Amino acid sequence: MIEFDRVSIALGDFLLDEVSLSIKKEDYYCIMGPSGAGKTIVLEAIAGLLVPDDGRILYNGVDVRGIPPEKRRIGLVYQDYSLFPHMNVQKNIAFGMRMRHLPDHEITSRVRQLMRQFGIEHIASRAPLTLSGGEQQRVAIARALAIEPELLLLDEPLSALDPVTREQFIDELRTIHRDQGLTIVHVTHDRRDAVSLGTRMAMIIDGRLVQEDRVGTIFSSPHGEQVARFIGYENILNGTVTSCDGGVCLVDIGGMREVAVVAGAKRGARVALCIRADNITVFKTDGKETSARNLFSGPIIRKSVSGSLATITVNIGVEITALVTSKSAEELDLDIGVTVGISFKATSVHLIHKPTPV
Repeated sequence: MIEFDRVSIALGDFLLDEVSLSIKKEDYYCIMGPSGAGKTIVLEAIAGLLVPDDGRILYNGVDVRGIPPEKRRIGLVYQDYSLFPHMNVQKNIAFGMRMRHLPDHEITSRVRQLMRQFGIEHIASRAPLTLSGGEQQRVAIARALAIEPELLLLDEPLSALDPVTREQFIDELRTIHRDQGLTIVHVTHDRRDAVSLGTRMAMIIDGRLVQEDRVGTIFSSPHGEQVARFIGYENILNGTVTSCDGGVCLVDIGGMREVAVVAGAKRGARVALCIRADNITVFKTDGKETSARNLFSGPIIRKSVSGSLATITVNIGVEITALVTSKSAEELDLDIGVTVGISFKATSVHLIHKPTPV
């Protein structure tokens, strides 16, 4: 449906650098990356608000250069909602249809249907500045959908919402995508959005596309350390492959410590080992039995508790971060200075090959 063919856009000192990506019809496509990576620039280029300096943007196979935003049948919702402060809710929702000179009876019917769908009939005459964040969000999405777009663009739509309202909106966006078969492009820096909603995603870092794939594939097999860190691998250990046998490699991470990982690699290869904190088991060192290939011990050097979970950092010569329940941390007396064992399975380690030094 949407294809970027080596698109470059320069804005001041920032460069979106030869980005090529493909958004398919009925995708819920997430664009992820840190702040300032260029995510919103991609969104605005799709909408027609920015024109590439180089490369092409194809919409259903047609180069859209020169086609103005209002001719693209695209709905856009910004992070700050961008509602018109001088118009009430009803007029905000109707705005796009009036710009397209639709008949009054059609506009009235469509506005009523959308207000009913989003549960905002009771605020029809209210001004945007009198609304809560959740209410403004509903109005903004209703306004974007009023023109019956083929493509809905969302720029950080959940970032300003409280946790309860956020979960409600995730359900609503999921329903819109499923029931309307709408193609949605959702810019976010929050991995929870991609996991909850996305079918495919792109990772953009420093203006470059670093990985594009199905959401599950990127989260399980990041291509580089930057991607791994951003999507939540708390432990990234550098090392060198010492041997490989039967599909299991041993990686020297320093100090005579070796980590077993299920992967293919050549002896001597420089690699990074990525391990999620919730894949690491923490236990007292008195007779723990485990089938895990990787067993280490060391003192706890940091501990933090947040609600029902505790984050434990253990020094095994390198620092390893593990996630346990607060109840387990209390029952096992997991406090700073206590020596504990940690274990993790070889299958829970993702191996990334590092560039060979020149």
